[in-house]
Amino acid sequence: MNLFLTDLKTLVKTHWKTIVFIVLVIWLMTSYTDIKAGIIDALKEK
Repeated sequence: MNLFLTDLKTLVKTHWKTIVFIVLVIWLMTSYTDIKAGIIDALKEK
């Protein structure tokens, strides 16, 4: 268990920007349905 927590701390220290970006994108997608609809429409047109 101690090794898991150490690995988790290391992961957060080295990749905190990526984690914040992913959380921000998920928050925007759930908060603003217009943004979500626009992204889905753009993906369907490809």
